[in-house]
Amino acid sequence: MTMQISAISLYGKNGERRDVEFNIGKVNVITGASKKGKSSLLDIVEYCLGSSECNVAVGHIKKTVDWYAVLLQFADTQVFIARAAPLPGVKSNSTSHLLVEKEITIPNKDELEASTNIDSVMAFLTSKLGVPEQITEVPLDQTRSEISISFKHSKYYLFQGQDEIAAKKFLFHRQAEPHIPQAIKDTMPYFLGAAEDDRLSDIQKLRSLKQDRTRLYKKLNEIESLKGEGLEKGYSLLAEAAEVGLYRGSNLVPSEEELLDIFKKLSRWAPHADNVEDQIDDPLSKLEQEYRGLNEKKQNIRVKLREAKEYVGTEDHFEDAVKIQELRLQSIGLFKKYAADDGVCPVCNSVHEGPTRIERIITNSLQSLDKKLEGVERSRPRLTTYISTLEDEQKKLAVKIKSTRNSIESIRSESIELSREADEDLRKAHVAGRISLYIDSINWQEDTRPIEQKIKLLEPQIIELEEKLDPEALKERLDTQLSCIAEDMTEWARELKLEHSEYRIRVDHNKLTVVAETPHGLIPLNNMGSGENWVGYHLVAYLAFAKWFIEQNRPVGRFIFLDQPTQVYFPADIAITGSLDEIQKDEDRQAVKSMFQWIFKVVEELSPNLQVIITDHADIDEEWFQDAVRDVKWRGDDALIPGHWYAELEQ
Repeated sequence: MTMQISAISLYGKNGERRDVEFNIGKVNVITGASKKGKSSLLDIVEYCLGSSECNVAVGHIKKTVDWYAVLLQFADTQVFIARAAPLPGVKSNSTSHLLVEKEITIPNKDELEASTNIDSVMAFLTSKLGVPEQITEVPLDQTRSEISISFKHSKYYLFQGQDEIAAKKFLFHRQAEPHIPQAIKDTMPYFLGAAEDDRLSDIQKLRSLKQDRTRLYKKLNEIESLKGEGLEKGYSLLAEAAEVGLYRGSNLVPSEEELLDIFKKLSRWAPHADNVEDQIDDPLSKLEQEYRGLNEKKQNIRVKLREAKEYVGTEDHFEDAVKIQELRLQSIGLFKKYAADDGVCPVCNSVHEGPTRIERIITNSLQSLDKKLEGVERSRPRLTTYISTLEDEQKKLAVKIKSTRNSIESIRSESIELSREADEDLRKAHVAGRISLYIDSINWQEDTRPIEQKIKLLEPQIIELEEKLDPEALKERLDTQLSCIAEDMTEWARELKLEHSEYRIRVDHNKLTVVAETPHGLIPLNNMGSGENWVGYHLVAYLAFAKWFIEQNRPVGRFIFLDQPTQVYFPADIAITGSLDEIQKDEDRQAVKSMFQWIFKVVEELSPNLQVIITDHADIDEEWFQDAVRDVKWRGDDALIPGHWYAELEQ
């Protein structure tokens, strides 16, 4: 017995707890009218078992419940999982409470705490069930991602919701959702056992063995290559050494021994080091700095010289102007000699008692002009000397600038030559390095037999694992196992008198549906008549898979949760009491009864290893059915949520 449901619990906002208990290893029926919470039980269980969303319908349950919980029964322990209800506006809640004990008393609400999260709970269940550490294999020509298999992938075989159990276009739980069909196809070989539990470790082992073989072949090829082509490569390297000036000998085709001797010498080559001590200052930088300084001085002298010459030109203009004034006075004959006798008028030559006002003005003006001319004459020699000095300094700077520029150009030319020599040294060093590697790797006398022996030992292991892991072999094993499952499906389909059951019935792994193998081809589920057949084939397939999981001890839960399998017989607007009398046709009443009797029979045959929980309208008034009814019948005031829970909220 592996993982069955012992109880489902709901914790109200009022602090109360509502438990729905189940029998282990038996059929359990929750019967009742519509809108009483029957279908929500499946959603609650799936939410507690790691669903990414809480799919409980909006209504009394969501308004009144703070925590959902499930008590699981394993062979050796019980596991209690409580998960907090989503907050308003949120689809899920990761907060969880996990208990693992020999026997568990369901805790009260005040004992619940956020002790873990749902991801940790799922990791625990994956380990507890013994789901092998597997990663699905994706063909090289496909782009989908690998899947790390866990407990959540086993849930495809545990639930059939109300909108799934009578579906004609899909068979498995959540198959209608995006990406789920491919996940079912990829993981089915692992849960059925077509892929052995040690397949992942075998894949890793095969990868490691192939890597070892590749490494050994590479080494063997290198040795063989060196033996066969080593000498030729050596001659090629020697030619390169001669081309870059590393080898100056004339013999380019020496013997093996001579070649190795030459290469040993060439591999020790190093660039010639200059014996000049490193200079702290760079001569080129100094000269360039000096060159800039000389140019600045030259510019300063040029400015001073220009200013001095402009000043001399100004004085010349001034002297010319003064002389012109003096000549004007002399030209009009006002004075023959401006230093005339006192009392004699220079204009009329008549005698006066004293100098007139005009006389004084003219005399003063002439004296002032004379003084200015004397000043100009005195400063002219100094200006001439100053200008001459500047011109000499300018010439000297020009010579020094030219000399400095020549020195700079010389150093730059020398740097280019040094750079060329450095490039040559770099090429030589490159060839010398390759020669060194050649010497280290070559060994013409190396024995390859130990390597060949290791490869021979690896080959059988690789072949064996490749055959074991062959995708085609995996497909064949899966087809064989589905064929075994098909035997039960065919037998049970005939017991239920389903259409086309006179032919072999099986699951099509590629299309994820039930098919009938007829002489005229395959008939898929969606072409198999009415809703009664669709429900029947869903039940046949699920119970056949469950039987296989039990017999092969596969890591899948030992329960199946079925919601409303009789919905095609009990239309929602008619079903009130769930009595078979509400079904109009005799053959339909008999079909419903036969379906339940068949489920009870199969579960009894597999007891105590399979538990089936059915939530349904049906309420068959026979002892075998009534003994399976759990909880009260949810009709009238009785339902999953006690009436006073939501009545208290409305007050």
